[in-house]
Amino acid sequence: MKAGALEIRVRRMNVSDIDRVFMIAWSRTQAPKWTKAAYLSALKKDAMPRRIALVVEDSGEGHAPLVVDWKAPDFVETERSTTAEGEAKSGLVVGFAIASLVPPQAELETIVIAAAEQRHGIGRQLMTAMAEELSAAAVSEALLEVRASNERALGFYRSMGWHEAGMRPRYYAEPEEDAVLMSLALG
Repeated sequence: MKAGALEIRVRRMNVSDIDRVFMIAWSRTQAPKWTKAAYLSALKKDAMPRRIALVVEDSGEGHAPLVVDWKAPDFVETERSTTAEGEAKSGLVVGFAIASLVPPQAELETIVIAAAEQRHGIGRQLMTAMAEELSAAAVSEALLEVRASNERALGFYRSMGWHEAGMRPRYYAEPEEDAVLMSLALG
């Protein structure tokens, strides 16, 4: 797949992606600040609720460095991941999405694209892949919350077919803010 000038691939997240996923999340102000253990639990097949975790990997060309809050817990900087045979993978993870499943509904818990890779269609491709995975898992409606002030995210979700379904007063802390509840019909 191409997104802008990048060759990308959407695939299931695996344990070797966790350090990079963690680094991307902590580099983005609006992203949830999960621990590495939380990301690892999203990969467990027997977790309740079950989750789908996807990453976007690029071709490996021309990566911009991440700006990271170095106070993030458990931060470990890593080099490119390797395969089981020790060969370098073709690309670097530049974004990810995680959804929890309680069919016939799912909640998009997070979707994050590295700042340098935004505005190239990567989020759109990742969201499309997640919608396909959710449909295949017998989900007919996806939900999410987004900060009411996050106009860029609200515009993105609307462009992907999400509709406002309500408000959650004072849902977010630091700073305290309302959340817009959005839904997407699938399948």
